Amino acid sequence: MLLVDTRQVAARDRAEAVTAALTAGCVASRIVHQDPAGEVHASMHLWTIGPCKLVTAQATSLRQTRTPRHLRGDDQPEMLALAMQSHGLAQYDKGGHQQVVHTGDLMINDLTSPYEVNWPDNGGSSAFNVTYDLLGVPVDLARRAAPLLHTSPLYGLVQHHLGALIRQVPVLSDDPGAPALATATVELLRALVVSAAADDKLARPARADTQLTRIMAYARQHLTDPDLTPERLAAVHHLSERSLYLLLRAGGISLEQWIITQRLEGARRDLAAAGKRHRTIAAIARTWGFTDPSYFTRRFHRAYGVLPKDFRQAARSPD
Repeated sequence: MLLVDTRQVAARDRAEAVTAALTAGCVASRIVHQDPAGEVHASMHLWTIGPCKLVTAQATSLRQTRTPRHLRGDDQPEMLALAMQSHGLAQYDKGGHQQVVHTGDLMINDLTSPYEVNWPDNGGSSAFNVTYDLLGVPVDLARRAAPLLHTSPLYGLVQHHLGALIRQVPVLSDDPGAPALATATVELLRALVVSAAADDKLARPARADTQLTRIMAYARQHLTDPDLTPERLAAVHHLSERSLYLLLRAGGISLEQWIITQRLEGARRDLAAAGKRHRTIAAIARTWGFTDPSYFTRRFHRAYGVLPKDFRQAARSPD
């Protein structure tokens, strides 16, 4: 959902329009454009993913301030935001702690206390917002974790997951699996918080609660690897194969079938993509881990009721 596009707003009203959009999509705060006499522009979108929100923003240089007055007048539930800077840099000041966030960096912003963020130049950011009730960690733990995110071994995994979610959110937000995706994202965020805060009392159960999520996230990242096997997944996550299968069974997942289904879906997308028409069907199949073209054809036909070549031809044909 588009919250605001200042190209549709008179120049004198743009700061107020962005402030209203932020309040509607996230939390109450104040916006000051750094160069109000210059070319001022901002756009914001709000996506609902299960019980959570993803807010994306692009803007010319601005400063956002959330004051104690905003907190007193805010009737929204207590929330935390996991943000990724999509381009430019952001300068955060929260409770005297100053942090510079560069393109691609993650940042945790506790929305229950005042803060100020400055985009000195054109910038873009996306924030996954979740209530503390759903996240299941104390506010003080999140605040302790915020400046330490890079120290967590989970940082790269969560960074990759959130980046993929941001890129695909227009499709994923309407998918029937969106609530499950939100749950997985919240579990990864919880694990990142307790890991960065180095709270062993909470970290052990959090690691256990999110173990299956982390395993499946790793599997999604490596779907195109032909050697993505149960042996490899078990070794990477320091499990025996028996423990891996018990964990998967408890989660209702047949690993081999899940991998094949995900790879077939990836191949199906590539076969339909106009930008990949130069690639042969066999090459696309190999990209997605199918080393035997005949096996790929049989499994594709069984899954979609059509041969790969016929599916590709139909995808090329005009409606």
